[in-house]
Amino acid sequence: MSSLPSAAAFSRKWIRVEPGRLRRSSAGVVAVLLVVAFATPGPAHAEGGNVRLALTPVGQAGSFFDLTMVPGETRSLEIDIGNGGAAELVARTYAADVYTIINGGFGARLRDDPRTDTTRWITYPTQVLRLAAGAGVRRTFAVVVPTDAAPGEYITSLVLENDQPIRSGGAVGLNQVVRQAVGVVVTVPGPRSPGLAIGRASHKIVAGRSVVSIGVENTGNVRLKPLVTFALVDTTGTEISHSTMRMDTFYAHTRTSIEMQLAELLRPGTYTVRLTLEGAEGVPAESGAITLVVEAPTASATGLGEGDAGGLVRVVPNAGPGQKSFPVWSFGMAVGLMLALFSAWLIRRRQRRRIRGVVGSHP
Repeated sequence: MSSLPSAAAFSRKWIRVEPGRLRRSSAGVVAVLLVVAFATPGPAHAEGGNVRLALTPVGQAGSFFDLTMVPGETRSLEIDIGNGGAAELVARTYAADVYTIINGGFGARLRDDPRTDTTRWITYPTQVLRLAAGAGVRRTFAVVVPTDAAPGEYITSLVLENDQPIRSGGAVGLNQVVRQAVGVVVTVPGPRSPGLAIGRASHKIVAGRSVVSIGVENTGNVRLKPLVTFALVDTTGTEISHSTMRMDTFYAHTRTSIEMQLAELLRPGTYTVRLTLEGAEGVPAESGAITLVVEAPTASATGLGEGDAGGLVRVVPNAGPGQKSFPVWSFGMAVGLMLALFSAWLIRRRQRRRIRGVVGSHP
């Protein structure tokens, strides 16, 4: 096989924590911070050596498979599977569906998730391999495009990961699965039909702030990176929040959500989300006015007492005269209780806890 990538090739990581799959979202950031607060795990080890798995497309100009195929066509491809670590490792490789994560971007399903749609085009059965340190194998697989495949872009992925969770270093031992994911993009020639759709809006509280989530769908047959314009207005028509962002890759035939974190907490009530998605030059913009209902949160969730007024309510840690605040001593007791409960739970369950990492090659 070809030589293994250098150490720099393993530097791009996106950590996925199971259960409660972390994504690039405000909720994900909070969950990551909670993990770091309780224990900062060291690098994963395989019998004393770092886990460095390599999944490299053969004969491709880029870091993923980029194919143009007609309906009914079959193509044979190769991929190099390598162990760049200092110790022998048992690895698992399999095909996995691709989805769009929150606010756009590449996500590969896990080993136990169903294989659907484009993943069924690939003849790549799950395989468990024992790889010596610094060694690897080359595997051949086939892509078969159905005879009735419509024009457009289709994507799936190949995944490589250590077969069994590996205990990490650090103050608290955590089990890790380090993943590599390589995209397989198949373009069936024909008309390109971009399209976007906007769904419902919902509200949640993360780290003391309101987060507004709006469901979106790529109804077209090509991937896009839409420009998002978000505005939130109250019942009087007053705009209380406005922002723009560029989504990362939004894959064809997938659904995801856009999350906007506000600077403060929303008061209970009814609001209107005005959302515009601009796909690209020549792609019609999609706009919508979506009703958002904010339910009354519990006082323990927000630190607010009865009688607070205004459309947006700020939580003030050290309030001045006339201001309501969340008592510092109550917060300290709550944090202490959380730490104690979490530590007890972790000791009992740490052997079953799995931390999954993704190092991906994707469009």
